[in-house]
Amino acid sequence: MTEPSERLIVIPARGGSKRLPRKNVLPLAGKPLICWTIEAALETGLNARIMVTSDDEEILSTARRYADKGLIAHKRPVELATDHATTADVLQEALDADQQAGYSAKTLILLQPTSPLRLAEDIRAAVENYEHSGSGDTVVSVCEVDHPTAWIGTISDGGHLNGLELTGKRAQDYQKEYRLNGAVYVTSTKTLRETGRLFTDSVRACVMPRVRSIDIDEAVDFRICEHLIKSMAIKL
Repeated sequence: MTEPSERLIVIPARGGSKRLPRKNVLPLAGKPLICWTIEAALETGLNARIMVTSDDEEILSTARRYADKGLIAHKRPVELATDHATTADVLQEALDADQQAGYSAKTLILLQPTSPLRLAEDIRAAVENYEHSGSGDTVVSVCEVDHPTAWIGTISDGGHLNGLELTGKRAQDYQKEYRLNGAVYVTSTKTLRETGRLFTDSVRACVMPRVRSIDIDEAVDFRICEHLIKSMAIKL
């Protein structure tokens, strides 16, 4: 059985957000956005420690509501809450704090709070993929793209659309393609410590449905998520 010292789930949530101010604590269908990710992590049943790392007292206060379930609310340094701080930097500092508490995690699970429709089963699937492969490769959650990338191009200063494959092929004639959806990342702490990166040279994919893959970046994303939840259009 995996010891609780071997897995660390980190939920990074800074207070600042330019496109959608205070998004991590905005009420989504009756509870703060970050709570959807916290509760999904708790529901996994994984033998893991769960840490919310933030510079913001309101976010940390929200996280402390789950202290009786073992959730750790960790205040990160202010310099790791700027637009220049990388996710890898934040995770390294979270690992440092975890080690100072007497733990030595081997597996790191990153859950971004901007993916509120991700379910506990999606997290478990990614962890199982990582552990059963035995390869040590980072596992990332992905979803199928809605249109072939061959239909994606750039617009020149003169207004011309460039880079498209204009063959007349139908969408179903292309091979299926997948993109990162930002919901779940699983890697070894050794990879992060030794390379300063979350990703190994080769990564493994764990497929999630598109409907659970919405990443909240702007107000429209927030409204779509709320509609899906309230209409019971997805399993929650």
